Amino acid sequence: MTKAIEPIFLTTTMLAMLYKGKERHSATGFFFKGNKNIFLVTNKHVIYGKNYSDPYAQPIVDSIKTMLHIDLSDLSRNEETELPLYKNGMPVWLEHKQKEIDVVCIPLNLDSKFLVVPISEELLNSEGIVVGFEKIFVMGYPYAWYDDYYNLPITRIGHLSSPFGVPFRNNPFLIGDVETHPGMSGSPVLIHLKDYVTTDENGRRVTHLGSSRLILAGIFSGQPEWRINDKATGRPIDIPHSLSVIWFANLIQQILG
Repeated sequence: MTKAIEPIFLTTTMLAMLYKGKERHSATGFFFKGNKNIFLVTNKHVIYGKNYSDPYAQPIVDSIKTMLHIDLSDLSRNEETELPLYKNGMPVWLEHKQKEIDVVCIPLNLDSKFLVVPISEELLNSEGIVVGFEKIFVMGYPYAWYDDYYNLPITRIGHLSSPFGVPFRNNPFLIGDVETHPGMSGSPVLIHLKDYVTTDENGRRVTHLGSSRLILAGIFSGQPEWRINDKATGRPIDIPHSLSVIWFANLIQQILG
């Protein structure tokens, strides 16, 4: 019997990215429920490599191996499964129409024995919520290291470095200050608000004392080895190593349509 834990810790999974059966690298994915289906969300670069935004980029992996829970009352019971990235020779993942968006959604059709907890679209709704200098929680699998007995992720804690909801240099991502490592690409970035503040239709602030709210702030893609083109200037942005890119969560809805 496993002690009951916060369900948000069950929304992620470690990804072993494979090519012809051989592991290339590891990453993080999280489950998301949208359009009445469940998807695995991760970074585009874990499929294509660092040149993912090139129009002629080719995938460097063809399947994903992961370990999933099969018994909610005993989290030490897990089973490995492999998720093909192609069906009848065609890729199954969904990308954003803008090639530089480092987010993909992979539709899942899992056996009913697997227990996954998807993040709901409700966590994407931050309209009217005032977010200041909040802590961010990044859940993933640094260097493919985690609690492999109970199959639970590692959580790193940091802060937002750019204002929530404001496209950094007119790009669809935030900047965060958090210590992370390779293998955490594709991690969900969460904000837990307590006594949170909202604005009403007249712009007045309302404090919700005694209430808390969880927000999916975005999708983590780390300190990229590549350069992101700046929409404001057309020139590449070099992200300092101490900072991280967090793609807007609503990009998931844009991808799913």
